[in-house]
Amino acid sequence: MIKISKLASVLAAAMFSSVAWSAQYAIGTSGQGTATYGIGSAMASVLAKDAGDSFVVQPHGGTGKIVPLVNTGKVDYSLANILEVTNAVKGRGPFKGKVNENLRVVAVVYPFEVGFFVKSDSDIKSVNDLKGKKVSTEYSGQKIIGILAKAVLANAGLSFDDVDGVPVTNIVGNANDFAAGKTDAAFFAVGAGKVDQVAASVGGIRFLPVNEDDAAEKRMQKVVPPSYVTVTKPRKGLTGVDVDTPLMSYDYLLYAGKHVPDSAVEALLTAMVKNRQALGEAYGPLTKFDPANMAKNIGLPYHPGAEKFYKAQGLLK
Repeated sequence: MIKISKLASVLAAAMFSSVAWSAQYAIGTSGQGTATYGIGSAMASVLAKDAGDSFVVQPHGGTGKIVPLVNTGKVDYSLANILEVTNAVKGRGPFKGKVNENLRVVAVVYPFEVGFFVKSDSDIKSVNDLKGKKVSTEYSGQKIIGILAKAVLANAGLSFDDVDGVPVTNIVGNANDFAAGKTDAAFFAVGAGKVDQVAASVGGIRFLPVNEDDAAEKRMQKVVPPSYVTVTKPRKGLTGVDVDTPLMSYDYLLYAGKHVPDSAVEALLTAMVKNRQALGEAYGPLTKFDPANMAKNIGLPYHPGAEKFYKAQGLLK
């Protein structure tokens, strides 16, 4: 009996130690096929070994729906563009009057490239040619996507009033409408899984270039201030980009609730840097992840665990 009792104590201690030193954290993303789902899934599959914790991906209707969950501690991490996180923290735009004071930036992940795409054989050659064409509008359940789409149109001196608008709820619905022939162009992130699915269903797609001149970029930035034009180069597996294509870009962020322990954030960032190549292999766009840019000054509060990590790396003063 004594031996059994001692064995039970040892097992109990081992179980307690496992709970104490390993935790599971939720990464909130948009639905399957979206960029945030791709990034979150790559992180969950690649980083657990070196981070010392496990991660589970929790898809939701849109990044805007995840913000309050992270703010209240119901979800631990999430990903969103810099405009959305800024609006959420400062209570602006779609979050007007709803300051999410518990959000903390963990890292600038990479420059995010978005744009309109059309069928490969379409006579629409650039964003300028979208005037009068059928394009998704409203985005009633994911307003941030509507703002981003407006910014790309503004680059060409256009607005939703200049297109034949087809109301849609979210970005996935916009892609589905395009695949069903309800619109002439769809809006999405380059490299997202959903783009591959749509391309396969319609016989190929092509992203439309934006204008690179200063005036066009300023029109775009009037709608989305942190945006900028970058030239996306073709690479293996990058659907819809067969030639150098200028597109709208902006920084994409990994953020967390302040409830996440500092040590967990430090371990996560250490694992991200160590597994940079593996992240890119798991999700193509993450090949653009550059540790040197993780701690850019973006005017938002960083998580204390992230600050400690970046100061130790000489990336943050």
